[in-house]
Amino acid sequence: MDIDWLRWLRPGDRLVCSHMSAEPVALLASLAACEALPQPLELMLGVPFSMAAAELPGGCTLTTYGGMGSAGAIAQRRPVRLSPLTYGRAAAVYTSGAWQCDVALVALGRAADGRLFLGPSHGAVLAAARRARHVIAQVSPAVPCLRGAEWPAELAIDALLETDAGPPELAEPVPGATEQAIARHVAALVPDGACLQVGIGSLPSAVVQALEGHRHLGIHTGMLTPALWRLVTRGAADHSRKGADFGMAVTGSVCGDAAHYAALDGHPAVALRDPDHTHDPRVIASQPDMFCLNSALEVDLLGNMNTEAIVLPDGRWRFVGGVGGLPDFIRAAVQAPRGQAVVALGARTPRGQPRIVARLSGPCSIAASDADVIATEHGVARLRDATLDDRARRMLAIAHPEDRDALAAQARSLGLL
Repeated sequence: MDIDWLRWLRPGDRLVCSHMSAEPVALLASLAACEALPQPLELMLGVPFSMAAAELPGGCTLTTYGGMGSAGAIAQRRPVRLSPLTYGRAAAVYTSGAWQCDVALVALGRAADGRLFLGPSHGAVLAAARRARHVIAQVSPAVPCLRGAEWPAELAIDALLETDAGPPELAEPVPGATEQAIARHVAALVPDGACLQVGIGSLPSAVVQALEGHRHLGIHTGMLTPALWRLVTRGAADHSRKGADFGMAVTGSVCGDAAHYAALDGHPAVALRDPDHTHDPRVIASQPDMFCLNSALEVDLLGNMNTEAIVLPDGRWRFVGGVGGLPDFIRAAVQAPRGQAVVALGARTPRGQPRIVARLSGPCSIAASDADVIATEHGVARLRDATLDDRARRMLAIAHPEDRDALAAQARSLGLL
């Protein structure tokens, strides 16, 4: 049975969706098909993985955490508001009342015993739902039920849409030669027993593949991908040296294909946790040898990073990434015993544009004061506690060889050398 939206929605309502692999795609499609949908409405999509929200009527304002997931593609079809909120505050803004939620839209799984579980991405929706007037859910037996994601018995669900659909699937990226070269540099930095936070994409996948010979690794991450899970199944990760959540892989989201979701369904050594835990600086900093690996679109000679936007020929920014949880992990990792925060990227884009630059062309997502380690296929630059001239020299050494002379000249004109 479909949802009677006229019963539950009022003009001006603010809706919050579970997101990523817990995106309520069926509910969004139902909303789009409602001919008399109350408007205006505001929808917080977080990080969408599908294009379902693009079909909503024009009176629905969409907000995302930057251009991650399918948000960038949606923004090419209709206006999208972008929030630079760090993921560590995603739940806190609803708990505190700083952001409002009138109606929460959630994707849930149903276990064989009838219990309901939040879909495989936690996010802020539970915090939002606790303050909402109504909670509307799509429920599917094909959604994995993960430890830590049990739907709270005291949180009433006002309307249910039954579906057989599983979570949105992501194809596993295939690393190329550049990614594999970077991975060799990065893997050499990871000690046995390190606790890993790894982003998503071909470069993180290449690094994780290079770690399969390590032992006693732990996982505390925002996204648990098939590549990261293989460290567990192949004996590299047993979480035996973690300072918190001993013996458990902790994640804010499980992302992958149907086989990955099925493998983690009910797994006793995997816990899905909300941003207040996964991105809590105290939890991250309690992990000995915390090792965070992420990427950026460009990094300047001082270590300032743009993770959000590329520049179009007309000078406008096109948002293809976001801030996400990067500031949370970078700042906390360097507080952990022997912690490291690595940002890795190719020295040039596939089209040959430099990615190590004198000045950022896009927004500064991470300030140089937070930079720790930068890696390209040409080596590793350690920036923590380094002076500005040392930073510039170290960044020049990992830039593309054909870009170094021009970069050095720019560095001199800026007074860095």
